[in-house]
Amino acid sequence: MIITRPKTIEEILTMLEKFAPSPICVVGCGICARKIQTGGETQVTSLVDELRSHGLDVLDGKMVKHACSATSWDELSEEVPALAQASALLVLSCGAGVSLLGRISGKPVLPGLDTTSIGGALGDDISEGLCSMCGECDVAIYAGLCPKSGCPKSQVNGPCGGSSDGDCEVGGRKCIWARIFETLDSRGLLALLDDTRPPVCHDRRL
Repeated sequence: MIITRPKTIEEILTMLEKFAPSPICVVGCGICARKIQTGGETQVTSLVDELRSHGLDVLDGKMVKHACSATSWDELSEEVPALAQASALLVLSCGAGVSLLGRISGKPVLPGLDTTSIGGALGDDISEGLCSMCGECDVAIYAGLCPKSGCPKSQVNGPCGGSSDGDCEVGGRKCIWARIFETLDSRGLLALLDDTRPPVCHDRRL
């Protein structure tokens, strides 16, 4: 799941003033953004109403099944021919969805959300930053707890000097290395940490 958070209405209004001809259509995404309630039906309707209250010409608000799928966009375009009248799209999805629609819609596309990380959902709880997309997944060594995404310094060979009593020096979180140690210890697998890991190879992301 890709984690997003809403841009402020001031940010959106500034973007629309700079970049978007009217009328615009607000497009939500039916997958991740809908799940975490940043780009579902409720958020699309609310944003349409707010933009109209600021005097903007908003054609409509629609949901695309997957903003990151060309097929979903084609299906929505067939279902809603009026989309062709929109001069620009304001998209409530992750950056991948915004970028794809920017390539295939033939219209100016603006992001209504900021993409922050890859995370997951456990019931109504959303966990952020579960993967850093490093291109070199070795999370099995760390009991499934990725230090590249879970540690602010992306330490791959143990905690830094800022860790204290199992807490990260960055407030409000437990040190991921304390969790890794506890989990591996409970499984009798601490030997997995004996070898020194090389630095992250960022070329793998290319």
